[in-house]
Amino acid sequence: MLMKQLYDPVRQVYCIPRNRMFFELIVFYVNHGILSKPIDIPLVNPLKRIQIPPSDFLHQDLYMEELKYYFSDNEFLTNLKRIYDIPQLYETMEIRYLSQPGKKRFLWRAIEYNETLFGPFYRFFYGSVCLISIFLFLYEIIITRNEHFIAFTERYRGYVQNSIHPVNITVQFIDYRPQMTSWRFRSEILFSSLWTLELLVRVYSAPNIRFYIKSALFWIDIVNLLNTLVYILLGFAHNQQKELQTDYIKSVTLYFQMIDIFKTLRMIKLGRYHRSIKLIIESLGKASMEFLTLCIVLFGTACVFGTIIYTIERTTNPTSTVLFPNVGTSVYYTILAITNVGFEGFLPSTYLGKWMACAAITIGILSSALTLPLILSPYNRQLLMKTKTIIYRDEFDVELSHDDSDVKYTRRY
Repeated sequence: MLMKQLYDPVRQVYCIPRNRMFFELIVFYVNHGILSKPIDIPLVNPLKRIQIPPSDFLHQDLYMEELKYYFSDNEFLTNLKRIYDIPQLYETMEIRYLSQPGKKRFLWRAIEYNETLFGPFYRFFYGSVCLISIFLFLYEIIITRNEHFIAFTERYRGYVQNSIHPVNITVQFIDYRPQMTSWRFRSEILFSSLWTLELLVRVYSAPNIRFYIKSALFWIDIVNLLNTLVYILLGFAHNQQKELQTDYIKSVTLYFQMIDIFKTLRMIKLGRYHRSIKLIIESLGKASMEFLTLCIVLFGTACVFGTIIYTIERTTNPTSTVLFPNVGTSVYYTILAITNVGFEGFLPSTYLGKWMACAAITIGILSSALTLPLILSPYNRQLLMKTKTIIYRDEFDVELSHDDSDVKYTRRY
């Protein structure tokens, strides 16, 4: 009868006074006569409502908000979360450095903290530029490289009929050199110009240069920009419109292949403009020691077991150089077997060698399984963060007061 009196049929909600008596009554009602936490409360986003529909009584975050409202004993709430396995909501504190008032502060707030009206436009524009450069790079290595080849004749000295004499063979390489008239090469020039402008603006508006260069994204920007500039300069020096001497084909091909490898940093640079990627980069930075430990353990395991397997296999069959010709190849196959949970080329011929291979794979898997949660924990912690305190400091690392006019102006965004 009491619940019917509190029900509003027009809005289809229960209008319940917010006091402890009604809170205990609701808990008693939804938990079928037991005055404790309802056992079927799911985990959803927090709801803060005075007028609560009937379906919202089972929301865990709402339940915890009500507990905080009625119970001021922090120890009671902590024990309750521990008993009923309620996830803890982490609180974080972010320190934001501001430049001197003026153009520098406006630019820095926009490009670094996305606070002003110019910030979303900057992230959208440069994020689109970075995405376009990534797609053009993928288009070039997947489609264009299959169309351009360069062939030349090389003098090779090999074994022919048990005698040594030189022979001429035809070698064919993929031509990595860009075409000067192609729109892709001109796009790289445009990208380098925009990224140079972005870097100069960041250096100009940064509150502290030493603080700025400590950022991992700063060095990613530097390497990415230098790589693009080297690609443009080599493109002018060695392009497909020029004849390439045979002696320089291998070296020029190697240069452009290394440039392609460094172009993959553009995917990490995208973290400047995309929040999820930036969280991953920051999480990996916080878990850098754990990640380094994992790499050392896996590499050390591969070296030890690769050497043991090589010794066993070559001792059993010294004339066999097909599967394990040297220690380096054996270690290489061991690393592939550990990281890929087996590898078709990793085929020891002896029983002892096979058992050693199984032990190497098992230890590698266990090492990864034990270390990965430590590496991923900073990222999971950031996903659970729901409250964040922002502290503003000036270029001399002095905290700005909340009553400061500049901080008030900043907090409006």
